[in-house]
Amino acid sequence: MAETATAPDKAPAGPADAAMAARERDDPRASDRGTLTIADRVGEKIAVRAALDVDGVVRHQTALGSMLSGSTPGRAVAGGDHPQATVDMSSAAPWVQMTIAVSWPCRLTEVCWDVRIAVTRELARLTGIRPSRVDVTVAAVLTAADQAAGSGVPAGFVELPPPAPETAGDADDTREERR
Repeated sequence: MAETATAPDKAPAGPADAAMAARERDDPRASDRGTLTIADRVGEKIAVRAALDVDGVVRHQTALGSMLSGSTPGRAVAGGDHPQATVDMSSAAPWVQMTIAVSWPCRLTEVCWDVRIAVTRELARLTGIRPSRVDVTVAAVLTAADQAAGSGVPAGFVELPPPAPETAGDADDTREERR
């Protein structure tokens, strides 16, 4: 996938923007200033964060997804790491594919609609590029019991107790042993 995107031509929003646009048109060096490249991964992170801000969308990782993808949300190799996003930032209007998990009960159509709106707004706000399409797939519907069970330690891992707080006397004993 190519990872180059350019901001679409926009009409000046105010007098300051209009003055800047006029200066750039008249400046022969304006074309020498370079390009802006936004990686696909940036669009994916923005989309995942925007989806998680929608009521009803929950973070969900199955054991397979968490073991393969580590703690990076949205990037499972296989399994259920949700939300996931695929964004191709190479075109002037990227196409976004979202896979989400939702909490039960909720109105699925409203949650999907809200995800589309949130992802579109955040991509446009943070990159200046409005996506042409945002497809949302619901991969999991989780009850409160499912969410509570998923919040524990993944299968195959052992939860260690927190370290005991060190007191001033313990620190002196440790120094003595090192000598």
